Amino acid sequence: MFVTGGLWHKYKKLAPYLTNKLALRDNVGFQTVFGLDVWKNRNFADGFDVVVYDLCFDDVDDALLDNALAAGRAGKPTIFIHCAVHSFRNSKKVHEWEDYIGLRSKFHDKFGPFETTRMDASSPILQGFPDLWKTRGDELYQTIEVVPDSHPLLRATSPKDGRTHIVAWTHTYGSARVFATTLGHDKTTAHSPEYQQLLANALLWVCGGEPDKRVQ
Repeated sequence: MFVTGGLWHKYKKLAPYLTNKLALRDNVGFQTVFGLDVWKNRNFADGFDVVVYDLCFDDVDDALLDNALAAGRAGKPTIFIHCAVHSFRNSKKVHEWEDYIGLRSKFHDKFGPFETTRMDASSPILQGFPDLWKTRGDELYQTIEVVPDSHPLLRATSPKDGRTHIVAWTHTYGSARVFATTLGHDKTTAHSPEYQQLLANALLWVCGGEPDKRVQ
């Protein structure tokens, strides 16, 4: 399930672009859902191997967010992309959402190019990902806190002020494997084969699999 929609992003174009690219790389099918009404059903994630959140909402009903959190605690593999990390900032339960994600962030640098550095060359998620990789343009989210037990995978140094921020990581929430990345504001990053493979590898990893050893 690919849950998307919200503010500041062209999700109507970005969501089908990403799901189509990932379907080709992982031989996976997606059900794409726009908006948060899907969370009205506490069992919304039943029957799906993984839930991907690529969304951007400031507000959410607490009861709906509780259902999303419950799915994670129960073990549903989950991926968070970009503004999902900044979502629900007006909710009383925003810290619980951030605990699910594995990192806290509230602000980002101005859109522009920056370079990432691979932190764990042994990670199957980073298989084939360059030691140094540069996006032509994205929003560098500023790390406030890495939740304990999160495992950083990629970092980037701000061209603006020289501070270093984590931009991809893994985490366990309840019994769920979680992967999250702050990369992916729009197609400037999403068009990159390296970025697409990063997400494709992450999909396999959260579901307990391993990326194919073939060169992508």
